Amino acid sequence: MTITISKGLNITEKTAQNLAKKSVTFVSPRVQGLKMVNAKYYNTSGNLLNPNIETFTINNRDGVISEFSSKRFQDGSKFEIYRLPDEIIKVLKNKFGEIKAFKSSIEQHNTQPESIYENVKNTMRSKTHNFFA
Repeated sequence: MTITISKGLNITEKTAQNLAKKSVTFVSPRVQGLKMVNAKYYNTSGNLLNPNIETFTINNRDGVISEFSSKRFQDGSKFEIYRLPDEIIKVLKNKFGEIKAFKSSIEQHNTQPESIYENVKNTMRSKTHNFFA
């Protein structure tokens, strides 16, 4: 059975691109139950040095402590999501790295995207460094 919503659009056919996943899990040498999972999703015909989607999460027994996800688009723009215990930040950057859209779950932070973005990048960098230090 084929369902057609509009002319030429068939919702029973697969249209999503298949991506290959490469994942690495690191266990904390200092904290029991703490781990970091890095995952990269690649176009199956693409270059392994340029993943379409990258994620890393730091987890403990209770769940996710922090997470970073990044999606690269064909035009070179990039969508990033930072999930921290108290805030979620979404950033859309053009191919030159300039912020084109910014949204924080804390409303006051939406008025100063540049400084908040730098702070959250430094926070994630610090969390990663502390995980391995």
